[in-house]
Amino acid sequence: MASLPSYEWLEGKARESRFLNDPHVTRLVELAKDKSLFEKSPSYLSNLRRDLLRSSLKFFARNSEFYEKLLANLGIDPDAAELEDLAKLAVPSDLLRGDGIKRFLIPSRDEGGFTFRSSGTSGKTPVRIYRSPLELLLMTVANANLFEYVYGGELKQGEGLALFLAAEELKNHLNFVAFVDLALQYKKIRLLYGMDLVPESGDTPLWKRLVPNTKRIAEFIKSREEPKLFFSAPAGVHLVSQQFAGLGLLKKALYKLALGAPPIDLGRGGVIVTGGGSKGLQVPEYHVIVEEARRVFKAEDKDTGGEVPVPFMDVLGMTETLTALLDNYGVMHKIPHPLQEVFLLDPKTYKPMEHYNKDGLLAIYDPLAVSWLEVFIPGDIVRQVPSDRYYGREFIYVRRLTEEEGWSLQRACGGTLEELMIRGGEIQ
Repeated sequence: MASLPSYEWLEGKARESRFLNDPHVTRLVELAKDKSLFEKSPSYLSNLRRDLLRSSLKFFARNSEFYEKLLANLGIDPDAAELEDLAKLAVPSDLLRGDGIKRFLIPSRDEGGFTFRSSGTSGKTPVRIYRSPLELLLMTVANANLFEYVYGGELKQGEGLALFLAAEELKNHLNFVAFVDLALQYKKIRLLYGMDLVPESGDTPLWKRLVPNTKRIAEFIKSREEPKLFFSAPAGVHLVSQQFAGLGLLKKALYKLALGAPPIDLGRGGVIVTGGGSKGLQVPEYHVIVEEARRVFKAEDKDTGGEVPVPFMDVLGMTETLTALLDNYGVMHKIPHPLQEVFLLDPKTYKPMEHYNKDGLLAIYDPLAVSWLEVFIPGDIVRQVPSDRYYGREFIYVRRLTEEEGWSLQRACGGTLEELMIRGGEIQ
């Protein structure tokens, strides 16, 4: 499938999954919808994830000779598997470039799904990850529930308006864009894409083909619908803030007359959502981007209606992630979905790290993936800190590993979107 399917299509297609009679998968379907997980204790969820890990390993062993042999060769007993066994199974993302995923896919997987791929901006062969219709459905529901928890309230069906400062075609490549598109379809919230992709000419790079769609951007700014949700790479937020902040008095008056901005009013419950944080590329540090934007955008508290500093959420998701990690600036650091096992490895020994406030190598396992055993190392250094929320820990992004450290990796999907907004070393 070349284009991301609609949520409505996924609902119908997922009902045809051959695994819906499998007790393990049936349980996953119910858990993905369960919002009460966000109210459970860290110990309850830790035990649940361990139980799912063991059930998952047995599922893959009975559906794939590759996994049956792999577990035997590594000396892993599915009935007694622990976090240390996940560390043995974790694969570097580089192994998933090109056709690398094929060795990990189970032969009996559901067909008719969609393949995400990284952009290839690193000059390397892109990572490609297959998702079945059922997995895409689980991805949508689980990510929407996580978003609402971090956002701090329910997004009501059919209420509000969203603008994504990206071209719609990018939803067929980048997980960050696909996450947003499907989640908003699920919540029946209208989404405007604020950029267009002009027709390809020769070997023109993708970033040279992205142009703003001023009509849609203006529609979003002028709209009185609430809440207004603004999605962008950090570079896009920085660009909009700079453009409005740099207006002279006359231009500011003309913009105010035509658009009602600045400030850009996101209304009651409005929020800015970025992808992957700011990681250089001539873009200021993230806290600077937030400070700039809060001088140009305004929002009101979703409960009281009183004016508040515009909330900022940031999504950390890679091509390989079924569910992402989200944060809410000044409220909580990045936090995973309750079912996703996020753990840190010692960069020297590759053993799991339990210590807080120490930097480690990020590793991710998601039991909702049923086409392949999704446990991988994306190549990022992360710090974990204690938390009184459901996960018991929160995560602070530190940096990517470098090629000098033995890694050659694609950027997280939000970072890739940011790269596409940089032309000749400057934000365009």
